[in-house]
Amino acid sequence: MSKKISYDGIFKELLFEFPNENIVEFINNLFGKNYPCDSDVQKLETESHKDGKKKHSDMVLRVDGILYHAEIRSGDDKSMALRVFEYSYRAAMQHGRVQGDDCLRLHFPKSVVFYLRSSGKTPKSLTVELVLPDDNVVTFTTPTRHLKEYTLQDLTQRESVIFAPYYPMLFEGEPLKSQETLENLKNEVLLLIDKIKEKADSGEIERKAADLIVKSLDEIFENVLIKSNVSKKEVDEIMEAVTQRYHLEPLNWREEGRIEGLRKGKAEGKEEDAQKMFSKGFSFEDIQDITGLRTETLEKIQRSIKIQ
Repeated sequence: MSKKISYDGIFKELLFEFPNENIVEFINNLFGKNYPCDSDVQKLETESHKDGKKKHSDMVLRVDGILYHAEIRSGDDKSMALRVFEYSYRAAMQHGRVQGDDCLRLHFPKSVVFYLRSSGKTPKSLTVELVLPDDNVVTFTTPTRHLKEYTLQDLTQRESVIFAPYYPMLFEGEPLKSQETLENLKNEVLLLIDKIKEKADSGEIERKAADLIVKSLDEIFENVLIKSNVSKKEVDEIMEAVTQRYHLEPLNWREEGRIEGLRKGKAEGKEEDAQKMFSKGFSFEDIQDITGLRTETLEKIQRSIKIQ
């Protein structure tokens, strides 16, 4: 039986492990930019709050002062145009809000939706038309990218290797009961693992990130085989060959210390955001809505600002 896989969770974990240099290359590839590798990168808080409920974007980054936002989708979703607009708006409220003397300015992030599965009906862009009170119409358009646009060779490059674990999903729906197709897929997965190992050995990809890529690739590959009704015996034989190809060290990202570090980092990031918002004149209510921090914590930050 196949198991539920958090495709966006894999993406977030990889992004956390990637050094800034690799993230800049990834942004250049995904958004068609040309930032130098030593550009300033900030991994921003993706959690916001609405009506007492938590909302999580898959990625919000700031590169050389410009906001970038990405969402990973496993398939078509008719509500995605509105959802990505909402995510973008909340990212602008949280990270791109500038209070001037005469007006409030929101810097929306440059957004993209990345589809792991796509068909002839999958849109090339997502559009929301905003009819403003003065009857002017503003078009909010988000481009989309698709896994099927990437070749095996593309996914071995540093700028797009973050998508390498998803490669077996391109074979979903294929007649994997055909021995030839199944053998081709296995060989391509093994080749992909070899290329990732080469880049880890050469230092092009950090070892921890490479381990996570391969582990996630193994997990998704096995799931694709099971969903394609490949026999359990054959799945076990294929996965034995795959797991022997790359020696995985224990992954620290699932240990309690790592989890606690993430929690601490998120809390400190929210408090730093709150300090900046107070300094820029944001209201107490807006800051609490955006950061989700407790009243006592915000009151303490507010007092420290006034003392300074």
